[in-house]
Amino acid sequence: MDEIIAIVNDKDEIIGTDFFKHIHSFGLLHREAYIYLINSNNEVLLQRRNDNNLWDHSAAGHFSEKESYVEGAKRELFEELGIDVELNDLKEIVYEKRESIKPNKKNLRFVKIYLLRKKVLVKDMILDPNEVKEVKYFNKDDLKKLLETPQTLANSAKEIIQKHILNLI
Repeated sequence: MDEIIAIVNDKDEIIGTDFFKHIHSFGLLHREAYIYLINSNNEVLLQRRNDNNLWDHSAAGHFSEKESYVEGAKRELFEELGIDVELNDLKEIVYEKRESIKPNKKNLRFVKIYLLRKKVLVKDMILDPNEVKEVKYFNKDDLKKLLETPQTLANSAKEIIQKHILNLI
């Protein structure tokens, strides 16, 4: 997971590239895209990550300077879940600057959050075994329970679900 990604300035303009690990080690400002898949039953797909065993966005990731946010979102959705969509299927719902600081990791990024409303069965997904442990659809009540249970959701997913996603289902 040492891909080369774009570094941006405070205006979200690309000013260079570097390795993922270096960007996070030194807290360089970069771009990320998060995708939330909502099925026809108004349930939200979350993935359980292999690296920390926490539930997280449906798909998410970083991307190179050659990709736009929506192109990166489309690629991550395909790489992590095997879901191929058209760019216009992804609806941007949020654009924000986010910051999280942990020991040896400072994550400063601009994020665009996309919503995908589509009927996709779990059995039809092709999960990336290096990143995704499992996926599951959650209804509104299930999400509220997850939000109340400590150490079950990644911090960014928890904030975004509370602030944006619950209002959409």
